[in-house]
Amino acid sequence: MSLDRAEVIAALEETTAEISDLLESVAADQDWRPNNEHWSFRHIAAHLEACQTECVLVRVRQIAAGAKPTFEFYDNDGWDFTDRDLRDSVREWRESRHRTFAFVQSLSPERLSRTGSHRTFGEITVVDYLKIDLGHDREHFADLNEMLGGRARTAARARKP
Repeated sequence: MSLDRAEVIAALEETTAEISDLLESVAADQDWRPNNEHWSFRHIAAHLEACQTECVLVRVRQIAAGAKPTFEFYDNDGWDFTDRDLRDSVREWRESRHRTFAFVQSLSPERLSRTGSHRTFGEITVVDYLKIDLGHDREHFADLNEMLGGRARTAARARKP
């Protein structure tokens, strides 16, 4: 994926809108999940917010600062998000995203060329980190669409006599 800064931010703005719209459409049923092993809509929204705020924004700042950071795989799988309202998580995710975009757009070419190291992805720049985030979005968007289909099938079965 050879996207430049503007292209990856534009793609992330698109996935942000798509995912936000999808999640907001199920806010009234935010605890629905296809099975006990799968995250709910609420959990996915809170996960996205946490990833953006505590991982992506922090890490792109560290890379741009020239700290040559080394990162492990970020994981918030075991966190309890039951107290987070989906709408609040989506709003805060979008706000954090926009702060990330504004920060990245402000960077000089020299700061954009700085690197960090990721255990899974190797040497990465700020734009590379945004590409990882875009892949993360696309995975969740596909999963959310599958969940919507499963939810519709469950509702249809419940209506049958």
